[in-house]
Amino acid sequence: MKLLIISLIFVLSGCDNLMHGRQGLVEVKDAKQQIMYTTCNGAAEDWGTCNSKAMKACPNNYIVLDKKEDSYGVFRSLTFQCKK
Repeated sequence: MKLLIISLIFVLSGCDNLMHGRQGLVEVKDAKQQIMYTTCNGAAEDWGTCNSKAMKACPNNYIVLDKKEDSYGVFRSLTFQCKK
């Protein structure tokens, strides 16, 4: 019974990760200039996810400094700077 409960917890947390990705995960590259970096990888995340993360990090909007995507469209990264 314990094994079933533990397995269920892992499955549900995995589904949550798939649905919400690494939401809110933003890395600060330069705090003084408010330059940040985030990723939105895989099938569960898209450019909209990257933009949402940037909007949460920058309440006064942001400027896109660099946008990268691999040839398969699986790895995406966004480097941005918060507007003042």
